[in-house]
Amino acid sequence: MTARFPVRCALLAALLLPGVVSAEQTWDMVVRDRERTVEIDRSSVIQSDGGQKVAWARIVLSPERAAIEGYASVKAMNRYDCYNRSFFTLKRVYMDERHVVLREEGGLDESPVLAARNSVDERLWQEVCKPPSVSDLKKIARDVTAIAEAMNADAGITPLVPLSRSAAVPTDAPARETERIARHARSSAPAPGAQSAPAESSPSGKRAPSPRRGSATASETVASLASTPSRVPSVPDFAWRRPEWSYEGDTGPDKWASLRPEWAVCAQGKRQSPIDLRNGIAVDLEAPRFDYRETGFRIADTGRTLRVHVGAGLGVVLRGQRYELEFFEFHRPSVERVGGQASDMVVHFHHRAAAGNIAVVAVLLESGDRPHSLIQTLWNNLPLERGTDYTPTVTIDPAGLLPASSAHYLFMGSLESPPCTEGVLWAVMKEPLHLSSEQLAIFARLYARNGRPIQPHNGRLILESR
Repeated sequence: MTARFPVRCALLAALLLPGVVSAEQTWDMVVRDRERTVEIDRSSVIQSDGGQKVAWARIVLSPERAAIEGYASVKAMNRYDCYNRSFFTLKRVYMDERHVVLREEGGLDESPVLAARNSVDERLWQEVCKPPSVSDLKKIARDVTAIAEAMNADAGITPLVPLSRSAAVPTDAPARETERIARHARSSAPAPGAQSAPAESSPSGKRAPSPRRGSATASETVASLASTPSRVPSVPDFAWRRPEWSYEGDTGPDKWASLRPEWAVCAQGKRQSPIDLRNGIAVDLEAPRFDYRETGFRIADTGRTLRVHVGAGLGVVLRGQRYELEFFEFHRPSVERVGGQASDMVVHFHHRAAAGNIAVVAVLLESGDRPHSLIQTLWNNLPLERGTDYTPTVTIDPAGLLPASSAHYLFMGSLESPPCTEGVLWAVMKEPLHLSSEQLAIFARLYARNGRPIQPHNGRLILESR
């Protein structure tokens, strides 16, 4: 193999990856949990400048999570700095379960993001930046040559000169052929705004984290994929344009179970949320241990509420188990009741453990004369259009939305929106925080009442701090 092989591979791969790569992409799993699978296309890894590499990765959501997020998978082209353990996203493509492109995002924030230790981002960074083996290089050579031959056959043009051809071939032959491909690509490129539907095989497993504390989510979600903030507002979210569920009417809470077979638990489940918190057993509960600190954030209008995605590494320890913070969102009025009484609003912090278990911490919000500074920062950076998101340059500390008292209620419940998954650990903080009536009015102007009605207790145990 000649010394010029990597350069030729990089050039050819770049030509064959104008936007969304071909149907020849092959995906290898990096990490998986119950809701998402994170994968990487190792054949797409190309060398860039200054110790940097570019590669495609993707998150594939479980059907249940896809119903919530409004897309089935998201691919991201990331540029990795192999010297400084960081990355940023060049392009992101969202697709539905049929692999039809819902939206594409380009021109994203190119500020490097450090790959946090023991995070999914770090796993992806390691996969991209580790030195390739001889077998890896041979596989890349075979794959690239096969793709080039297939593309040449479709285009009806002279095949590329094989990489292994002897030096007897004129030295400018590869340049002439690559220029021919480039001209053909420009002439056959789809019109601006046209969308493609790349054929991809669906993963064998379920979902990938929209970012570890800064997933996921998928995110939503892995910071390098669905959870990576974008400075450019995306087009309206597919789920928002064609809502499968809502908080009223024919797609309201009493109809959720009939909208999809997998949502039947919304009506049949015995541990559904929210509930009225009363008649709890007063005990000495261990205080939640929050690991919240200053972070960048992306604020998204989901069509139903405001959801705030944060960076990786934040979390909480509840009953000895650590859960990573994925996002937090707002509801008006509070979906929880305490002794039959609702608060003006509530903020739900959604967390996930390494094994996939979910924990939600709820903080009640009461209207008053004093504005809340962190909420004002969020309101100052609202997305300008429904179904879009925005990533400001300012940072926040989610700990600013935690009360001074650690007293709380603790019980097992479910997600309070489809698919109503049960087995969710809920911690509802007893001490409410305050926001101004003006801040409450801003949220009310944007969103109608966005909470599920109270669900039956069904004899479940409620513990509360005494």
